[in-house]
Amino acid sequence: MKLNHVRNSGGVKLFLRIVLATCFVATCFLASSAQADSLVKGRFKLTNEVYWGKAVLGPGAYTLAVDRMTHTIVICTARDGKVIARENARFDNRPDGVQSQLLIDVEGHYRAVHALRLESIGEVFNSVHPFAQIGRAAQEAQKAEVIPVEVAKK
Repeated sequence: MKLNHVRNSGGVKLFLRIVLATCFVATCFLASSAQADSLVKGRFKLTNEVYWGKAVLGPGAYTLAVDRMTHTIVICTARDGKVIARENARFDNRPDGVQSQLLIDVEGHYRAVHALRLESIGEVFNSVHPFAQIGRAAQEAQKAEVIPVEVAKK
């Protein structure tokens, strides 16, 4: 009796598709659960290019989420949800009278985020020398801009 040994490449392809689909679903679940665990979510719009740490945010709409588990601020594009930057969050626990806003220092044609304040939790980000991340000397900003942050109500 003669046996034909034929590779079953269809079975391997099916197995790989199942593994990839499972990984995709798990990734989506973890991403949504991380968003669900946000302490605060907000939106803001920039009209100029702004540096936030080492990230460059072009003009446009953005979302931010302060993650409770990792104590980070996650900044994403509002259009497609692409993560642009992650910054460490520091809570000052003094929300009284604080308006939700980004404070941006302006030096020449450069703009950099100096602070993020959120009405429900106070100041969560503050950079003493926001231009140092982009290789500029630490000096006083010539001007400052305030960008309102629309905080989602829970």
